[in-house]
Amino acid sequence: MANLPTDVANQALDAAGIDMTLGDIEEGTREAQVILRAYRNCLMQLLRAAHWDFARKTAPLLLLGDATGNTPNAGTLVATPWIYCYEYPTDCMKVRFLPWNQQTSGSGIPMGNIQLGPAPLLTNIGNDNGIGQRMRAARFVVATDYNYPPAPGQITWEVQGVSPVSRTVILSNVPSAQLVYTALILYPSVWDSLFRAALVAYLASEIALPLSKDKKFGLEMRREQIDLAKAKIIEARIADGNEGTYSTDHTPDWMRTRNSGFGRSGAWDNGQGLGVLGYGYDSLNFGDGSSY
Repeated sequence: MANLPTDVANQALDAAGIDMTLGDIEEGTREAQVILRAYRNCLMQLLRAAHWDFARKTAPLLLLGDATGNTPNAGTLVATPWIYCYEYPTDCMKVRFLPWNQQTSGSGIPMGNIQLGPAPLLTNIGNDNGIGQRMRAARFVVATDYNYPPAPGQITWEVQGVSPVSRTVILSNVPSAQLVYTALILYPSVWDSLFRAALVAYLASEIALPLSKDKKFGLEMRREQIDLAKAKIIEARIADGNEGTYSTDHTPDWMRTRNSGFGRSGAWDNGQGLGVLGYGYDSLNFGDGSSY
């Protein structure tokens, strides 16, 4: 199977019942212009509609602000009650979760509280940098920050999360944070077959009406492709539930606080382990006004 955006566009034309073939998605014909206007938006929305395995990415975040003032070359303006301000990745379609770096945190048990028995007589315990430990999620918020605008001359209208006067940021209490997120994957060669089929159907539903000479036929094809896209989304979300570990692994705040001895100055304030391993996906909106 050919793996260029033009090939995906031609599949969508076939699915929509449009009798023509593009030589290049950017060739400038009316059909190409209609598809090009819909293509990227459909791709971005579909990536947010399920936790696609192929699009999962883990990357360190760029620190912009440290309220403690202990980081050279970083600002100190951070919205309370947060300590660190990070740049939102420009290829991030949807944040899944922000892991807590367990190797940088304390035991989480207040001084003077009951400790259970002596430590086991094993070597190298605590020096594994989190290897083999259970993943824990931290609290964070996504916001717009006017304290850290991009440098002059670096603005392009195609860069997500930046403007001449502000940028999108992630606020957290996790030092040296990494982010797990759904990334913008432009290359069809990396997509799985389910995602490609869903994108073809979704794109076909968007172009069927404007490109069909018979509008009644166009409406029927749009309805058919919307139903097909919804079916693919259902399959993807079921696969996500079977293959991933997400919010079902979350322990309620009151229970975790009770079991670990965390007080007011414990896990919540330090950003430790009270987040969610995977926030929900977005609804996908269709041209007929429905969503799924």
